[in-house]
Amino acid sequence: MKFITEKDVENNLRMKELMDILEDAFIEYGEGRAGASPRDRLFTGSAFLNTMPAYIDKYGIAGLKSYVAGANGSKFVVMFYLTEDPENFFVLEANRLGQMRTGALPGMVSRRLLKDRKADSKFLLVGSGYQAETQLEAMKIALELKEAAVYSRSAGHAEAFAEKMGKKLDMDIKVETNTANFKNYNVFNTVTNAKDPIITEKNAPEYFHMNLVGANLLNRREVSNEVMRNSDLVIVEHMGQAMLESAEFQDVNGSEKLIELKDFVREGPIPAKRSVFKTMGIGLEDIVAGYLVAKNMGLI
Repeated sequence: MKFITEKDVENNLRMKELMDILEDAFIEYGEGRAGASPRDRLFTGSAFLNTMPAYIDKYGIAGLKSYVAGANGSKFVVMFYLTEDPENFFVLEANRLGQMRTGALPGMVSRRLLKDRKADSKFLLVGSGYQAETQLEAMKIALELKEAAVYSRSAGHAEAFAEKMGKKLDMDIKVETNTANFKNYNVFNTVTNAKDPIITEKNAPEYFHMNLVGANLLNRREVSNEVMRNSDLVIVEHMGQAMLESAEFQDVNGSEKLIELKDFVREGPIPAKRSVFKTMGIGLEDIVAGYLVAKNMGLI
C-alpha cells in the first residue's frame, strides 16, 4: 500500500494534464471500458458517509472516493487498486485532489463545446469560495482567458478573491456586484450553495453556456427552471446521480435536449445557442486524478 499526502497531490497534479486525462476517461466511459455508480450517502446519526466507486480498464484501476461530512468538518480520501495486481493499491488524501478535479471537469467540457467561440467568451464566475479558485484556473486554460469577472453575495469576498486570483493567474478580474448585469456575459460557472436560483430568465443573456457546479442536493438550485427548459443542450455527468441529486435536472428529465457527458465527449461538439453542463462529481474523476498523481510521482 502506498499513501499519498495532500502535499504530494499539490506537487504532482497539474490542471491541463488533469483536464486531458478526464477527457480520455469519459471517452473510455462512453465506449463501455469504464464505469461509475452514483454517490451513496449513509447517515450515521451525526454525519454522512459518502462513497463513489468507479473503474477504468485503460489504466487498469478500480477504486472509490470516500468521505465523511458532518458538523465537525469533512475528510476526503481516494483509494484505488491496480486490477492486475490488487496487492498494489494506493490511498490518497483528497481535499486538494477534489478541488482540482471539480475545476478541471467544467474546463474540459467548455474547451470542447466552445473551441470555436473562445475569442467571444465573456466569463463570469458566480461564487468566490475555495472551490471557485480551480474553476477559474481551468476556465482560463480552456478558453485562453485574459480577463474574467466574479460575483458573490458578499462583495468583500469577491474583492478578496479577485485580488488573490488575479495575482496568482496573472489576469484581470473584475468584481461584478449587480445580478442584472449577468446579461453582459455569455459563459458562467456557478459554484455556490444557493437554495434559490441566482440566474433566471430575467438576468440570463440570450445566448450562453453555463457550468453548474454547486447545489448537489434536491433542495438547492443555482438556476431557475425556465433557464433549464429554455436551453438547447443539457449535459449531465451521470444520469442516475442527476436523478438523485440535481433539482435542475428534474426540469428537463426525459427531454431530447439531455445528454450524458460520456456520450457528449464521444460524439464530439454539439452546436447549441444555450447550453448547460451540470456536474456533481463521480468517482471515475477521482480515481483517474489519483492515478495521474501516482504516475507523476513515478509510483506507476
